[in-house]
Amino acid sequence: MRIFNYSNYAKVLEIGVSNPNMTKIATSLFEPIINTPYVLNQKGNPYHIDPKQAKAWYEQSKDIPGNIKSVVGNQDIIEATIEYFSENILDGLINQLQESEMYSNMIKLIKESDLQQDIQAELLQLYEDGETAEFLAKAFLHSIVGDNLKLDPDMVIAPVDEDIRVFKELVKKNHRKPIAITPPEEIEDHEIGYVCELYKVYGEKTGEQYARPEDLKSQPKLAKNFNNQRKSYYSAETIRRELRDTITLDESDSFDILKDEMYDGVIETCDRDFDTGYDRMSSVLEHATTVPISHNLEDRLLDWVGPGEKKGVCHMLVNDKKIKWMEDDEGEQ
Repeated sequence: MRIFNYSNYAKVLEIGVSNPNMTKIATSLFEPIINTPYVLNQKGNPYHIDPKQAKAWYEQSKDIPGNIKSVVGNQDIIEATIEYFSENILDGLINQLQESEMYSNMIKLIKESDLQQDIQAELLQLYEDGETAEFLAKAFLHSIVGDNLKLDPDMVIAPVDEDIRVFKELVKKNHRKPIAITPPEEIEDHEIGYVCELYKVYGEKTGEQYARPEDLKSQPKLAKNFNNQRKSYYSAETIRRELRDTITLDESDSFDILKDEMYDGVIETCDRDFDTGYDRMSSVLEHATTVPISHNLEDRLLDWVGPGEKKGVCHMLVNDKKIKWMEDDEGEQ
């Protein structure tokens, strides 16, 4: 019998999500609940779901807080969640090309779960009637009440799990972390985006203009910073290229998922007010080194991603115009 809890629900729902990650799913699902004014944490403040918390819930190392569990039966919460799922989950989070497999697995989970028979019947009837938003919303609310620390019986560690663990360790041993590419002397085309942003940051800091690495020679500290940023970028680029040739086809999106998780981990720091772009960049890069990577993704990335690679991914996000250090040029983002 399956345990109907948040972790199992989220793992089924992510089948229908493009480029899923734990933080993206958790923040999306819990939004209608934690945005309710009276739903507060133990300190009396609104809830904020960060990557560390999302990971703990997904991997079942922490249960859903009691203050959240206690309100999921409130009628206003139920109605708000159904409305939110209709407008944001079905039309925003779920990929229509992947939803059929997700629904099949969700129905299977419900039928095999420890949910009471009347609850199972109600949920399955909603799906049969085509009320998919209410189906997913109410299933989600029931999953919150479940014991998120309780594992499915078939997840109890068995000898075969140890064999799989040993196999994964052998794969990692045979694919050691590659030596990072040394940044070339000339700036390459794929660097232009983040390098130009660095020049802007440095220019704001000194009041001078920079357009080439040579322009920084009069500023030794900035020149060192520039070289360090390029080193981090190429550390990430090394991993991206190596993974392209190492991982299997069904895991080919691993680096893109890493970028998504890093974005979710740093965006709130990036959006804070700072006196200068240099301060914003420094704070974001420092915080980036602490952003946790989901366990499944760490395995797929062969444990190659360290602090330098995480900072490098941030520069890639600048290239992608997902984040920026300067507050000007609003129309570019």
